Amino acid sequence: MNDKTDSITSFMVAGEYFGMSTMVIRHILEVSEVKNVPLTKPYYLGVLNNHGNMIPIIDFNKMIGVESAERHAESSIVVVSVDDSNTSMLGFLVDEVDDVFDADLTNIDKSISLNIDTNISRAIKGSVKYNDKFIYLVDMQVLSDILEK
Repeated sequence: MNDKTDSITSFMVAGEYFGMSTMVIRHILEVSEVKNVPLTKPYYLGVLNNHGNMIPIIDFNKMIGVESAERHAESSIVVVSVDDSNTSMLGFLVDEVDDVFDADLTNIDKSISLNIDTNISRAIKGSVKYNDKFIYLVDMQVLSDILEK
């Protein structure tokens, strides 16, 4: 791979496909018990204990302003590292993990936009087409910065 391509892991949320660099993904977990944390933003589901690491879990549906989908066998938690140290992780509840593919970053289409919270939409770099699907690319660093505020 060169600096114009990136390995992307795609997932489905609310009938739309999103993707992020496979390099930031640390685990893809089955949905398990998440401990509620009171007085947090509505899209925070709580925390998950993964081998002694407490990982905040965010409902991707609620984060983009959509009602949470019913959890089913394909629902997963995508755990990402928000920095290179792997000490700061976030988990995202998604409807389904879809595919891993190489994307040509010179072909990102910035003209297609989603009707989502404008704050969160800043983390969408644009979209790429893969297997007849448009996949919205999420910039994890930007998203992490937004979620911390």
